[in-house]
Amino acid sequence: MTETAASTDMLVGAIGEWYNAIVRHDIAEAKQKKTYTEELRRHVIPDKKVQTYYQLVDFRHKILTEEILHRPLGQDKAIVDESIADTDNVLKYLYHHMEGRLQFYQEHYLLALRNYQQAERHLDHVSDLERAEFYYLLGEGFYRVNQYMHANAYFEQAKELFSVSSQHQDRVHTCNYLQAAIYSELKHYEKAEELFNFCLNNRELDEYTLSLVLRAYGLHKERHGELVAAKELLFESLYTGNQYETLIGTKTKTNLANLLLRTGDSKGFELLEEAEQETNKYEMVEFSSLNLITRGLYDKEMQLSKVEQGINQLIEYELYFEATEAAEQIAEILEDNGNFQYALHYLKIANELRIKQNSIGVE
Repeated sequence: MTETAASTDMLVGAIGEWYNAIVRHDIAEAKQKKTYTEELRRHVIPDKKVQTYYQLVDFRHKILTEEILHRPLGQDKAIVDESIADTDNVLKYLYHHMEGRLQFYQEHYLLALRNYQQAERHLDHVSDLERAEFYYLLGEGFYRVNQYMHANAYFEQAKELFSVSSQHQDRVHTCNYLQAAIYSELKHYEKAEELFNFCLNNRELDEYTLSLVLRAYGLHKERHGELVAAKELLFESLYTGNQYETLIGTKTKTNLANLLLRTGDSKGFELLEEAEQETNKYEMVEFSSLNLITRGLYDKEMQLSKVEQGINQLIEYELYFEATEAAEQIAEILEDNGNFQYALHYLKIANELRIKQNSIGVE
């Protein structure tokens, strides 16, 4: 065997060990394996297949270390490579897994699910913990397109597999709070309260996961009209861990700005401006649309053209649940202002969207 061939084999083996550390959720070891792998790459010229393998695993590493929460995703699209058709099943799984993640982060939830379905064809070739991660992603994807029964079933399967690993308890907690959010959106208030409180009473939560639970609980409180509690929870969420500096923090700023202005607090304008800049910079269509609606409703003079534009953007991206909640809130505000004709218009939109979100599916 030539020195080059031996080096290539060593690189492939190193990437595999790095990937296994990621699957085990062992961040310290994953970072060590990444460093070793990158050192080997300096002495090897890998073929397209090996290069693609490296880039896909590197993408998974960024998700594990939360690096992906702090920057836009455009550059990761460059890893798509024609050689993928010739790769083995694990690599095909990783490819569709990555594509699904990218689509999910870019708010194309149906496209994400379609990629996950492609990945599912190769699920027999991955470990139980990787299978658990996949079920979690499917649950998250179905949750975002309002297919709650499917989402809940996948979260349960994921929790069962994650529960055997002490290093995956954060994923168990995440499944729990997303299930609480499902109950909230289905108007099962008491069940949602019970599950949210169960999550918050868990002392094992890391700060970032805690911030996500607080955010979801705040949105639950807002959904059920407890606006003071909602504001307190969203503020706490934003300043827990490092959420303020992440893309999730940008989403919380959007929700909180709307809530502040809705309750007559002019400080919401400063937060709204910050949220607008960030959502536009990172092309966050859903939250840019929500900011547009907030701006249209609460500027010195109400601008219904901006409100309509925001609703239409949500509908265009098939974000029917989000558009339904926004339309209901708009109708309530317009009714309070005596604009009954437009209030009825948005109530009709909300009703039509509620029917749509129940019929949405994945090809």
